[in-house]
Amino acid sequence: MNKMRILSPVLLLASAMVMTACATDGAPVSEPGQAQAPSTAARSTTTTGPTAGADATSTVPPTSADPTAADNPNCAAAELSVSLATPRGAAGSTELPIEFTNIGDRTCRLVGYPGVSYVSSRGGARVGQAAVRSESDPVPVELVPGAVAVATVKAAVVENYPADACVPTAVSGIDVYSPNTTEVVYLAYPTTGCSSVDPSITQLAVQPVEAE
Repeated sequence: MNKMRILSPVLLLASAMVMTACATDGAPVSEPGQAQAPSTAARSTTTTGPTAGADATSTVPPTSADPTAADNPNCAAAELSVSLATPRGAAGSTELPIEFTNIGDRTCRLVGYPGVSYVSSRGGARVGQAAVRSESDPVPVELVPGAVAVATVKAAVVENYPADACVPTAVSGIDVYSPNTTEVVYLAYPTTGCSSVDPSITQLAVQPVEAE
């Protein structure tokens, strides 16, 4: 009997240790007053609605600053009729209005500067330097069928330059490239140009196209 009384506390201690091991062999038990940490699956869950803060707009596609750009592409050379309007006199120069008419069946746009230069004849060699661009900011021009845009070319009176620097030469007209095209149009305009390529001589200066 005495031996059994001595062993009973040992058996009780062993039983308690077994029960404690069974209670901790699984998911962690939360401490009192502390929420259980979410599982990995719960943390990786995403929602389909917008999120707060800067991420809320991260998936919104950017909008075009000019919504007409995609609808109205650049005018092709075949869609334009190029002509020279009546020249206008100015102090020490002549203004040559070059008109671009949309002869196509769609709305298109022109923006920027045409290429302009004097030539000796139709299909002939260029005479002197091509037109320099003004410092004006180009503005897109939407051309519906039949509409007209104009670019003004300022042609200097070349006789005002020293003859040895200018080397005056007869020209028969001008070659014109519409903005953003590579096809040339010849416009008759008999006059005198400078065959010199001296950069200090500006015989032609062109403005960007604008609505008529």
